[in-house]
Amino acid sequence: MAERFLITGVNGFVGRHLSHLLLERGAEVHGTAYAPEDDPLAGAGLEGVHLHSVDVRDQADVDRAVEASRPDGVFHLAGLAFVPDAQANPTLAFDINAIGTIRVLSAVHRVAPRARMISVSSAEVYGLVAADDLPVDETTALQPLSPYAASKAAADLAAFAWAEGVGVDVVRVRPFNHTGAGQRTVFVCPDFASQIARIERGDAEPILRVGDLEAVRDFSDVRDVVAAYAALYDKGRTGEAYNVCSGVGRQVRQILDELIALSGVAVEVVVDESKVRPRRVPTFVGSAAKLREHTGWRPRREWSETLREVLDDCRERVRGEG
Repeated sequence: MAERFLITGVNGFVGRHLSHLLLERGAEVHGTAYAPEDDPLAGAGLEGVHLHSVDVRDQADVDRAVEASRPDGVFHLAGLAFVPDAQANPTLAFDINAIGTIRVLSAVHRVAPRARMISVSSAEVYGLVAADDLPVDETTALQPLSPYAASKAAADLAAFAWAEGVGVDVVRVRPFNHTGAGQRTVFVCPDFASQIARIERGDAEPILRVGDLEAVRDFSDVRDVVAAYAALYDKGRTGEAYNVCSGVGRQVRQILDELIALSGVAVEVVVDESKVRPRRVPTFVGSAAKLREHTGWRPRREWSETLREVLDDCRERVRGEG
């Protein structure tokens, strides 16, 4: 009998990639979306997924989705994912990211007590880490620097409490930066790529507006990230936290240069202060040693190909706009 999974936030960037992976495994996949079930945009690209309209701020909504899907496993991805959105409305960020996670944990405990839950937080929970303490591992203290990071830290701690104190089979995940086809252009790689695509088409002047190019971040391909989530469902340990990362630091300037080289366009680069975060973390690189040890996971995707696919995807989207 096929395994049944419920993915909250299935119509988001990561949820779509995870649904494709689980369907390839032969699973029955259910997913929640913050949109009406009959909205064609909500289900676009989610063929084979049983879609449920759910607002994670509504406990009854969450309960109904868990009851309808009767899952063996739950991947909790739904959340407010963009840091400036959380900065603008911290109360909403906590209601969705922290209390929303508690609602899902509670529903799993009451409605599907045998299910395993993967609760996805964020590496942002670590905050500012000294250079001597890099790479970041799971023993690093949580010192969130933004409302977004604080809401994710609260969700992470709630998952630990429900595992240790309530008995829910939940594994905590802290992903570092990741990108790929389909990511919103508010994030750095598709932001650069979409600007380049518009310049290529002649729709924009040859000026790239950027944020902090000196920052060093740990990027992964989204397909490697969802493979890690699936591996943690199979082999992760209840209550434990796991980083998902490449372990490779890439300067944002290097990523920009690679995308420009893939395109071949001549551009002027201009720093836009509105794209620069108020408190900067210069270098942030993680260790996935624990994930590798417990599951055998390894990243498989070549970074150059990931960037090429991001650029090609943005070109397609810009053509669609035209």
